[in-house]
Amino acid sequence: MALKRAHGGVTVSQLQSSFAEIQGELKRVLDGVNTGRILESFDILSKVTDAVVDSCEALGLASELPVVETFQRDNFWRALNHCWLVALQNVSKAKTDEDRLREEHIVHLQNSVVRWGDTLDKFGLVDYEMGFWEADIMDALRTILESVKESASDDILDA
Repeated sequence: MALKRAHGGVTVSQLQSSFAEIQGELKRVLDGVNTGRILESFDILSKVTDAVVDSCEALGLASELPVVETFQRDNFWRALNHCWLVALQNVSKAKTDEDRLREEHIVHLQNSVVRWGDTLDKFGLVDYEMGFWEADIMDALRTILESVKESASDDILDA
């Protein structure tokens, strides 16, 4: 039986498998955040976002054409963006000091978000409903960075 081909010679079955894998990883991120494994969760989320951005065209996310008939592209982007925002809203749930985001982690995430936004911008996939919410994610990262810096300066004053 010949499988229907989608974008770039990738089969619909392969695309469905890829999207299922991505959704599974996003669930792992949220589970990790809920259990206080913040650094591990952001590592997974960064790797997933990196893979999505790097494979955007192959996954059919850069085109208006339907990838898979039952696939909702805007729901995919919404899930990825909400995962980022929920994870960022819950960084204070770090179980241990080692799980806590530090300034260097946040700066690295900011640089990655800018890089992803620059890549996705050529497809018109930045800060729209169907795309990566760079501005919202950067705002959340800025707020967290300010809080981390404030906390660090309070620690210095208390010492």
